Amino acid sequence: MTAPRWRFAILARLLPGVDAERVWTLRDLSEPLPGEVLLERRIASVLARVWPLVVAGVMLVFVAGLVLVWGVGPRLRHPAAPFVAGLVVHGLFILVAHEAAHGNLLGRPADDWLGAIASGALLVPFVAETFAPVHLLHHRRTNLPGDTNWSRFRERLYRRSRLLYACYELIPLVNGFDRLASGQHRPDRRRIAVAWTTALVVVALFGPPFGYWLRVLIGLNAVTTVRFWTEHFDVAIGRAAHTYRFPFSFGIGNHAVHHEVPGLCAAALAIGLWFRRKDGSAAAAPFRILLSRQYRHLRALHAELDGT
Repeated sequence: MTAPRWRFAILARLLPGVDAERVWTLRDLSEPLPGEVLLERRIASVLARVWPLVVAGVMLVFVAGLVLVWGVGPRLRHPAAPFVAGLVVHGLFILVAHEAAHGNLLGRPADDWLGAIASGALLVPFVAETFAPVHLLHHRRTNLPGDTNWSRFRERLYRRSRLLYACYELIPLVNGFDRLASGQHRPDRRRIAVAWTTALVVVALFGPPFGYWLRVLIGLNAVTTVRFWTEHFDVAIGRAAHTYRFPFSFGIGNHAVHHEVPGLCAAALAIGLWFRRKDGSAAAAPFRILLSRQYRHLRALHAELDGT
């Protein structure tokens, strides 16, 4: 598939000099030419001029999402409502907590506190002081020994039974214990307290039923798992991560670029994703996990090649 001309015609009016085919095929990332600037870096430079407005927009979307999930969602009678809310929570977590983990919104140390507040507001305060260190270690060790996304336990389970492995991934909270980087990070009790206090305030304001919250958590975990199965699994090595579409994900599908330059903001990734060829499919990933013997985590494929 060649680069869609109409998209790049629009882009050229705003950012002249973009090589459509190189951007579309990610060669500006994998094989940069002398002086060539990554598309998302150029977008981020434009956004930096109006950064206070970008941050204000992020906060507005986050607050509106909280009202939708915890205020409106419990009143809806449709059985799918909590699971759709889980998708929304997933997006809001990416937009604020994930961005804060990378220091992309306010900078540190403010983002450390913002991440704790966001985790509490989304009623997942138990990840306030574990998500960032585990996630950042995953970035430092992507597809290598020590990658927190793929432990030896996961690999053994995956080899033994794909179905059993899939069931394990779909159990909220339990599936996170093997990711914890013990001894790598000393939790800040003040931020933990802030996260739990924020959660209590949200519960007091909206009063979501426990059963509704539990189903939202199950939906959130399922959505995150499908994304995980899309990002770092393949049949052969050759890339660090896939580029793919995913609803309400604020550019996280631009995953190859995100891993190369994690300091790029979500808005730049989301805009850039529109101009990137997609080499992964979230719709196909669950079937490939269960049915394709060759479809494995890139950490395992690298280990076989390197003998590690």
